Amino acid sequence: MDESKKIQLLLSENEFLQVQLEDLNRIVKNKEDEISLLADDIESAAYLRSRIDCNLSEIEQLRYNMGLAEQKAAGAEMMNEELELNLLKQSKERQKDRAEIKTLGSVRTELEIISNELDEAAPLYAKLEKLESELAEFKSQNDLLQTENNELREQIYELNELIALLKRRKFE
Repeated sequence: MDESKKIQLLLSENEFLQVQLEDLNRIVKNKEDEISLLADDIESAAYLRSRIDCNLSEIEQLRYNMGLAEQKAAGAEMMNEELELNLLKQSKERQKDRAEIKTLGSVRTELEIISNELDEAAPLYAKLEKLESELAEFKSQNDLLQTENNELREQIYELNELIALLKRRKFE
C-alpha cells in the first residue's frame, strides 16, 4: 500500500474517530447530567431517611400517648381516634418513603453503570490521542517526502536539460 493510500486511510480513520469522540463527548455530557441528577436524588434520599427517623420517633411517641389515653376517661376516646389517623398517615408516608428508598437503590445501580461506562471510555480517549499523534507524525513525514520528491524532480529536470545540451554539442 503506498503512502498516499495509507494517509487517506488514516485521515478517514481520524474522521471516524473524531465522530466517535463527539458521540462519546455527548454521552459523557449526558452521563454527567444524569450523575448530577442522581446526586440530587441521593441528597433527597438522605432527607427522606431523616424524615423516616423523625416519623418513627413520632410513631413511638404516639404509641406511648395511646397507652396513656387508654388509661384515661371516656373523653380520651376522641384523642385515640386522632392518634390512629395520624398513625395511618405516618404508615402511608413510611410506605411511600420505602418506595423512594427502593428507587434510590436502582438509581445507585444506574450510577454504577454510568461509572463503568466512563471507565470504558477512558482507553478510547487514550487511543484517540495516540492516533492523532501518529497522524501528525505521518503528515510531517509526508511533507518531508513531498519536499524530497520535488527536489528530485528538479534534479531530474536539470539533468535532462544537461543531457539535451550535451547532445546538441555533440552534433555540432
